[in-house]
Amino acid sequence: MTDNKKIPEQEIPWGELDLHPNASTYLAEALVEHGVEIAFGVSGGHIWQMCDEMSLAGIKTITVRHEQTGAYAAEAYSKVTRKPGVCYGTVGPGVGNALSGIQQAHESNSPVLFLGGGNSPESDYLPVIQPSYVLDLFRHITKYCQRLVEPSMFKQNIARAFMAMQSYPKGPAALEVPGSALFRPVPPKGPAGMMGQHALYQGKWLREKTGDAPEPGGDPEMIAKAIKLLWESKKPVIFAGDGVHWANAAAELVEFAELVKIPVVTRRIARGSMPENHPLYLDSRTGRAAISQSDIRLGLGMKIGLFDNWGKGWGPTIQVNEGWEHIWTYVDTPAAIVGSVRIVLKQMMEYIRQNNLKPPAGRDEWVETCRKVQMGGLDARRAKAEQYKDHTPVHYGYLAKKAWDVCESVYGGMNRVILDGYTISDFAPAFIQARFSGQIMDASEYAGVGHGVGMAIGAAFGDPESKKHPILALMGDAGMGIAGMDYETALIHKLPIVYLVTENRGWLTGMKHVVYGEHWEAKGPQDQAHGEEGVDNARYDKLCEIFGGHGEYVAKPDEIVPALTRAFKAAENGVPAIVNVHMDPRVHNRQLIAPSYAASWAHLPWNKLAPRAKAARRAWFGMAYPFDQYGIPPMSLPDPWEPVKDDEDFTIE
Repeated sequence: MTDNKKIPEQEIPWGELDLHPNASTYLAEALVEHGVEIAFGVSGGHIWQMCDEMSLAGIKTITVRHEQTGAYAAEAYSKVTRKPGVCYGTVGPGVGNALSGIQQAHESNSPVLFLGGGNSPESDYLPVIQPSYVLDLFRHITKYCQRLVEPSMFKQNIARAFMAMQSYPKGPAALEVPGSALFRPVPPKGPAGMMGQHALYQGKWLREKTGDAPEPGGDPEMIAKAIKLLWESKKPVIFAGDGVHWANAAAELVEFAELVKIPVVTRRIARGSMPENHPLYLDSRTGRAAISQSDIRLGLGMKIGLFDNWGKGWGPTIQVNEGWEHIWTYVDTPAAIVGSVRIVLKQMMEYIRQNNLKPPAGRDEWVETCRKVQMGGLDARRAKAEQYKDHTPVHYGYLAKKAWDVCESVYGGMNRVILDGYTISDFAPAFIQARFSGQIMDASEYAGVGHGVGMAIGAAFGDPESKKHPILALMGDAGMGIAGMDYETALIHKLPIVYLVTENRGWLTGMKHVVYGEHWEAKGPQDQAHGEEGVDNARYDKLCEIFGGHGEYVAKPDEIVPALTRAFKAAENGVPAIVNVHMDPRVHNRQLIAPSYAASWAHLPWNKLAPRAKAARRAWFGMAYPFDQYGIPPMSLPDPWEPVKDDEDFTIE
């Protein structure tokens, strides 16, 4: 006979009238064991169980407006903390929307774990609701990709994903969680199987280092050879790349550079690993005249690719990287050391001290030469920006200088900076003086736009110190148009972020004046009314009014500093800000007249091109086309700092 006595709800044990534990309980437990504290994404029916179990396990779940923002946020979080970031999305559109952010993490070698919903295997490739297949979509842009069809797979695949993400070269992983696996009873009612309930999972298998990867050292013979090469050189230069940041080797880099008296160039996420106000710092742009004189380079954790001219013109380069995958075969390499940059630098310093080596004669003179070139280039760049202090609409060079002036004067140059906007990203880097590794972030080789909104969010969560010196996200209006609604996410969580939006009418509108003509003449007549541009004077600062945040509008150069100062103060107090600056669209990124872009527009008719595009084609491809036959003289390349003018002529008399 059944006892129908009513039991108070608060006394009913968890698991009696609910699906607990469940497969997602396993997943959440494994994530916590691997040090996960936060995850970014958008929930959905297929993954409600997973999201809720993460929350109940103590993991903070940040709901964004779009899954790509979650993936970008997870990447920036990983770069700030040097541990894997986690993001998630439901089956179908959630999985698809996250793809762009995971592709960026793949290109930047950032450890990001994507947890995606999945359809039940029995419905594979049938017309079900919201179909998606993580293995099909992500296997080529991740280091580890798996479908978890059984609850027993959850924990051990988390461990394997973390090991893959953290081993060199770092990179993302993706796990699909099918709905059918989430509703299986756990623990299993019958035998667990020959591999056990968690398929060989060993909790905290590496003890306190679980979730990390061991750091290898370099071959002692190669260490000795590298030091010999550096001592024999007259004008050595160190190039510090991404591997310096991921190895957390900034302190060792500074100590080594000071010990051997060699100038240091820093690249991408490693900018700031050698503080850029240090006497040994050498900027890749303003110090180019000195860099070109170097007779040997020590490449530390460098991804030597397109942005480094594939190493062409580098001369001999001692390559140090944590894996052979990033020892580049197209570079003249008298010595290659495979090992953690931090450990190798320690080995090199130990070798120098054990052998009582002192920097060779002439090293002080070389350092001084580099310092003079560096400071001369920086002073010239600042002076050039000041030439446009009265230019209206606002000039990119002047805005870049004044924005960093505010960061220096108010925060001592400690603000993290996210580079997103296409044109501002060409002007801003030369003015920024980073103080710590990971201070400047961008889209890496992926070279997209729209990532800055999410990356600023992830960086803010990863670095609580940013409340003292808010994050500056340099956005273009096209990127802000893609992801700007996630400003709401920043506002909800009171994140210290200033989004500086350079409004120049949308997608790469410099093309209009540089290539296609004032009225898009090089396009078909049906597209000449609008071309590829957006509306004039779009007011992204008005987003703040919708959500109740802090917005500023800048139309004139003298408004920049007051507006940014107010915006940073609001961000300090937990109110993220948008500063919308009305820019001169006739000022363009220098790449628009570079050889690769000139080639990209080689199909356009000569007589339809704007003057700057003609100058670029004539300058770069003078041997490819019969210009002389048509009486077209050589042309000089224009200065991209100078705004496009009507009736320009670059003919060389």
